[in-house]
Amino acid sequence: MPTYRTPDVYVEEISVFPPSVAEVETAVPAFVGYTAMAARITAGDLKNVPTRITSLLEFETLFGGAPELDLDHVDLDAGNRFLSATLAATNTKYLYDSLRLFFDNGGGPAWICSVGKHTDAVDKTQLIAGLARIATVDEPTILLFPDAAGLGADDLAAVQMAALNQCGKLGDRVSVLDTRLATDKTGHTAVVDELRNRIGINSLKYGAAYAPWLQLNYPKNVGYADIKSKLKKGGVAVMLNALTGDAGVLALLQGLDQALADLAGLPARRATVSGGTDKAISDTFGATLLAYLGTPDAAHMQDLFAFVYKIAPLVDGMASGAGAFTHAGLKGDAGRAITHSFIPAMSELIALERELDGKLTAAYVAQYSAIGALTTAGWATLFGADAPAASTTAISAAADDVGRLAAAQAAIQRIFGTLSSALANLDDAAAAYAANTEANLLDSFATYRDIVRGVNNTLTACPPSGAVAGIYALVDNQRGVWKAPANVSLTGVIAPTYALDSDDTDNLNVDATAGKSVNAIRSFVGKGTLIWGARTLAGNDNEWRYISVRRFFNMVEESVKKSTYWAVFEPNDANTWVKVRGMIESYLTQKWREGALAGSTTKDAFFVRCGLGTTMSSQDILEGRMYVEIGMAVVRPAEFIILKFYHKLQTS
Repeated sequence: MPTYRTPDVYVEEISVFPPSVAEVETAVPAFVGYTAMAARITAGDLKNVPTRITSLLEFETLFGGAPELDLDHVDLDAGNRFLSATLAATNTKYLYDSLRLFFDNGGGPAWICSVGKHTDAVDKTQLIAGLARIATVDEPTILLFPDAAGLGADDLAAVQMAALNQCGKLGDRVSVLDTRLATDKTGHTAVVDELRNRIGINSLKYGAAYAPWLQLNYPKNVGYADIKSKLKKGGVAVMLNALTGDAGVLALLQGLDQALADLAGLPARRATVSGGTDKAISDTFGATLLAYLGTPDAAHMQDLFAFVYKIAPLVDGMASGAGAFTHAGLKGDAGRAITHSFIPAMSELIALERELDGKLTAAYVAQYSAIGALTTAGWATLFGADAPAASTTAISAAADDVGRLAAAQAAIQRIFGTLSSALANLDDAAAAYAANTEANLLDSFATYRDIVRGVNNTLTACPPSGAVAGIYALVDNQRGVWKAPANVSLTGVIAPTYALDSDDTDNLNVDATAGKSVNAIRSFVGKGTLIWGARTLAGNDNEWRYISVRRFFNMVEESVKKSTYWAVFEPNDANTWVKVRGMIESYLTQKWREGALAGSTTKDAFFVRCGLGTTMSSQDILEGRMYVEIGMAVVRPAEFIILKFYHKLQTS
């Protein structure tokens, strides 16, 4: 209370209401796995950078789309019609389909940690490192790593144990585990035993496992390059061009082959400039540019001129030799358009020779005709009437002019900005040309169209964790986190990879040896595919048997923890105790009214204790500790409903 010294009327506002508990989100998964790419919209690499998304479109913008589908072979009948497609065993990237399942089944915000590209081999070390990165983010409440399901049993168990250990350490999230793929009941028993025998006994109450895998019919990333050499007719391999005699279709096939070869050859053509990879090219002119801007001299200037003039025919795509495009349409469509956008920068570089006349510290002659890669005649051939005039002015030693030098530096930066844009446009133009040609092939070649349709209708298998996370979010939003996420149908799923009956479910639900329950996913006539279990891996634990109880406690613990920070360093006396107790009681009363807590009165449903002689001793207060005890009677699912029927004798 302040000390008053001057007579006056003073107003004091006294706080009597306790703060409120702000409830945390309960179904925010973190997906760890492999993506098509990992790049920010502006700049930078998103590999091993946890990133929050809210839609599949946002994911595709940052991380790309579906992995390419690898085909082992496609069987055709005698009339060249599609019979069946056999997928290769190399299709082991499941994150994208898992994310589709998550959003289709009611998911909302999610976190993504990309540990590599689709072309990388799945590696347990990378996945564990990705999980470690997710541990630095507070919001996720569910851990998923569907790509790990393609690993061997030991490596999969290592990733699963890392996830369970993180959940146990942080106490604010659970992990949804997948078994390895099985296609029948014999394999099913084996993969379930692998899971139970390898994950140990630590932090089992923070995990829930589901089986079997799911069969999906999502659109696939498959095209001409994946199909053309994978066809079999009567068990004999055939090429796509052998299935038609139409000259127009054959021309399209040839053009598409050439366009795809050009697209595949882009990195090599770029690399010819510096004798290295794409990155080496960037490093070459980037380092030269930085060196020039830092210490301008004739050597750096000549390097810049040489690089730009050498890359001109490469960017244009019309030079002869190994750097040229093979397809005439791509030469005209892509190369010529890029040339015209590139000419202003080339002209600016020519003019820069005159601008720097006498401004460098050594004699310099750099007319483009002196560079062997592109002669005067070659320049005219490449650019036609748009060719800029040659500079014949030699740059002699003289004092630098600060203003002109700054203008020259800005000009060179613009030149390389245009160059970078031109290379990107070349990539886009080549890809667009190949895509347009393939679209024309689909319209013109009925056999190919039938094959593509058949391959796209072939079912693929996916681990169930993404769909389960979506159901968690759906049930949380519709009913509450205390409702068991079971007896709910899955959207986007054709069927489980194999059917389970009641006896199979018995063995999954009850593990007499170690209590490691695995939740079944079953298909019911007239109902579709349902999640048919809601247990944690601690299936014999009467406190933490059900995943709904575990997740409700996680929510309450995290919400109360975050909402109690205001009390740190407050006086450890009855006033503070009453506020803390009132805050928590108000929150739990609301949960009781919503149906999360069992009991006819709040006294039956929960208790909150905090006070001297109740939860604390005098020594605790002297040492600055305030203990709050919270007990909750969380509702539990009616897992077994037993209907008892009796004969009743007639009484009237």
